[in-house]
Amino acid sequence: MMYHLGCRLPGDVNSPSSLWDHIMAEKISNSERVPSSRFNIDGYYHPNKERPGSIAISGGYFLNSSLREFDPTVFGISPVEALWMEPQQRKLLEVVYEAFENGGATLESISGTATGCYVGNFTADYQQMILKEPDFRHSYAATGIDPGICSNRISNVFNLNGPR
Repeated sequence: MMYHLGCRLPGDVNSPSSLWDHIMAEKISNSERVPSSRFNIDGYYHPNKERPGSIAISGGYFLNSSLREFDPTVFGISPVEALWMEPQQRKLLEVVYEAFENGGATLESISGTATGCYVGNFTADYQQMILKEPDFRHSYAATGIDPGICSNRISNVFNLNGPR
């Protein structure tokens, strides 16, 4: 089963060959400004990086595809649960799926194996945004917004049992 991933890296890089082309063309994929669909940079930008609570850079590296293009049914996840999932969890599931596919492993052959899954993660901005609304939090938020659960999400979806 093929699953279309869309954009995986800034600069519309969506495959190993497009990454290679991007590198060989010496392209830089940063944007001058944070896309308005992400957050209002004007509320945080200030040229003095010593100013508390501000960001001294107005741009960055952003995916051009929508994070809403995720198809949760491919991974056995309900649409409601997917709404509460950290976008990094969604992208990781897609990339892991593709890695198995590119490696010639079927989902059936990998399921139930003693395969370890380790993810390094350090950002929690999605979690911070969700927690700003204290009056409503779905039960899926417990597993959906914690950045520390990314490896668990992958292990669960692909039935990876870890090393013994």
